[in-house]
Amino acid sequence: MQIQNGIRSYVSSVIARDQAKFEKTPAVKRAAKKDAQAALTDDVVAQIKEHAKRDAQVNVYQQKDYIQMINSHKQQRVSPDRQDAISRANMAMRSASRGGKDLLSMLLGKYSMNAWLGGLVDTAEVFAPNGEMIAAYNSDGGWTEISTEAEYQFLHQADQIYYDAYKEARAEINAASKSPVAENGSGATFDARV
Repeated sequence: MQIQNGIRSYVSSVIARDQAKFEKTPAVKRAAKKDAQAALTDDVVAQIKEHAKRDAQVNVYQQKDYIQMINSHKQQRVSPDRQDAISRANMAMRSASRGGKDLLSMLLGKYSMNAWLGGLVDTAEVFAPNGEMIAAYNSDGGWTEISTEAEYQFLHQADQIYYDAYKEARAEINAASKSPVAENGSGATFDARV
């Protein structure tokens, strides 16, 4: 009876992982949205708005410094520790390749991995604890990072904040440029735009 419960538990976890990997289950989506909102602190929102206002002044949408800032914050607060997981996967694959294994499926701390070794091309997939794939490997091309739902949510929400602030700043700039700039001696106004 205890073995059957263990098997059911294992099968349920595999099904949940596969659903997360291929379908982005409602639970994964809810957790991702919550993680993204938590990462968008008042300080980060203020930084986003400040970048949008500066970019609006020069009329360039999402300049390089904004993109660097938001990606840095995403990696610090939202992204899984891919480098640790990839490092562990590399060590496991090197160790397994000496043993001649074809399929390697193992836990890497809080992450997990499936690898197919010894064929024409070695491949591997690394998964976050919630089952989302976060990195993939093939011996021809190396490692590829795969974005999680939380990362997508974070960038989407940050970009919406940026867009609203940029649009507002551009509207203020345009309104200011349309208002009378100066008056000449006759009381008439003129527009100083070029």
